[in-house]
Amino acid sequence: MTAVTLATLRTRARERADMPAAGFIPDSATGIDAFINEGVQRLHEKLCEAFSSNYTQSSSAFTVTGETVALPADFYKLLGVDLNLSDGTKATLQRFERGMRNVYRNAMVLPDSVCTHYELAGQNLRLLPTPANGTTGTIWYLPIATVLTLTSDTVNFPNGWERYVVLYTAIQMKLKEESDVRDLRYELEKMEAELQAIADRRDLASPAHAVDVEQVQASEWRRWLP
Repeated sequence: MTAVTLATLRTRARERADMPAAGFIPDSATGIDAFINEGVQRLHEKLCEAFSSNYTQSSSAFTVTGETVALPADFYKLLGVDLNLSDGTKATLQRFERGMRNVYRNAMVLPDSVCTHYELAGQNLRLLPTPANGTTGTIWYLPIATVLTLTSDTVNFPNGWERYVVLYTAIQMKLKEESDVRDLRYELEKMEAELQAIADRRDLASPAHAVDVEQVQASEWRRWLP
């Protein structure tokens, strides 16, 4: 992936929209930059859906101090939650359904909190039964899209996909000018179709497969290994 600056995206969008001068649409947060950031957000979400964690995965460590754990400030979508156990292993937590909240809240906590489940609750994770204070873990997640404000700010998209942002921005610019956008829209729709066609196809070496939930949650996980 190659970093592309806001300044570069501005220049390329103006060229595609055939508007070489800033004049009509200014270089500002309420001008061309707003269109660029909209395009970045749209492409970011499409790549998240198509490739899951392959390009955008982040992680955040946490320490339990009560029933809830704050999500990272740049949180967008959850990929998983790990809990560190006292024997040095990790437990992959499973989600609980809202109707089961008191079942888990009132449950007897098993050794090392292996029965702990999570629920997304606003800007927090709720852990039930709640592990002992001081227990640590990791939240794996997809972050929100980068917001470009300075001309030197960059985005990183794979295989030249920043062209999607350029096309999206050029379309918005020409719409503001009340010009014909059919050719640009066709190119954008073609890129969207290509992205859909290659969804979940980055890792061809390891196809998707079923996961044994009991194996994921078991504290004595070594007995499952060959």
